[in-house]
Amino acid sequence: MNTIGNIFRLTSFGESHGPALGGVIDGLPAGELFSSQRINDMLARRAPGRSALTTQRREPDRVQFLSGLMGWDAEAGHAVPLTPEAETLVALGTPVGFMIPNSDQRSTDYDRLRHLYRPSHADYAWDCRYGIRDWRGGGRSSGRETISRVVAGAFAMQLLERKGVTIASRISSIGGIANPSPEQIEATVTAARADHDSVGGTVTCTVTGLPVGIGEPTFGKLQQMLAGAIMSIGAVKGFEYGMGFEGVEKRGSEVADSVVVDPDGTPTFPANHSGGIQGGISNGAPIVFRVAVKPTPTIAQPLHGLTDSGEEVEFTPHGRHDPCILLRVLPVVEAMAAITLADAWLMRHTGF
Repeated sequence: MNTIGNIFRLTSFGESHGPALGGVIDGLPAGELFSSQRINDMLARRAPGRSALTTQRREPDRVQFLSGLMGWDAEAGHAVPLTPEAETLVALGTPVGFMIPNSDQRSTDYDRLRHLYRPSHADYAWDCRYGIRDWRGGGRSSGRETISRVVAGAFAMQLLERKGVTIASRISSIGGIANPSPEQIEATVTAARADHDSVGGTVTCTVTGLPVGIGEPTFGKLQQMLAGAIMSIGAVKGFEYGMGFEGVEKRGSEVADSVVVDPDGTPTFPANHSGGIQGGISNGAPIVFRVAVKPTPTIAQPLHGLTDSGEEVEFTPHGRHDPCILLRVLPVVEAMAAITLADAWLMRHTGF
């Protein structure tokens, strides 16, 4: 499956070391205006080579739109031909095609892996499934595949913001340190890189402003949709919302979501143990979920792998890899949440 969504849908394409990655977005409402700068800003948060703490593969990651959009002349109040410099985009209601060229691939870094299955990667499973694989950086199993999600998510976030919905994420743990400061994050990642190793952690994502009534029970529960979307990110190893796993160790009296009526007469859930979702439907409280992100599996240390001829080998990977995926996964988590919530919104309402 290369498509996610029901009404607001993304189909993505491309490999890590191919000419480009991209996608097609369906369901973008006609006439809606979007900031191209907001899209590129979100891409910049995910982009490699922007920090000493991330992979030094350097990609400009500027999106090129192919269809479904025109420029917008705000002064004249009408559509104009689309140019790469357009600041405001207007949706035509037709499929939005886009691509992001790859420009800094070093495929030769992977030549020695052509016949090698790396530990904790998709190499072996992919080869067994398809009988062929792209060994250059993992092909579509590479984290670079997530760039298409960020583009679609940037559109979805702008739609949601017009309804007062905001999405924000943060690193809530790294390398065993809870609620780390920026200095602790930098020190932890720097130490891992110096040791030719990697670290993982958790991300907490909070959605505020989503009204009551979004979600499609029984088999389209909002937490089910979010979990499926977030778990589709390659580096993610776990998802929990609200009280999560910690809450099940407590008694019911400790995690009861008491209802309080605020001064304007609106029911609220101050403790929010349910994480903003009850019965698979949003209840108006902030949606809070947490995501477990694994340490980068490719590290510059001797590892044990298997060749496609069945020989066990020891090897040391080379190339440019993130010592910590957390730093660049935040916009991806936000994007997948936005895509899911925009889709759920359109399943509940006729438009934005």
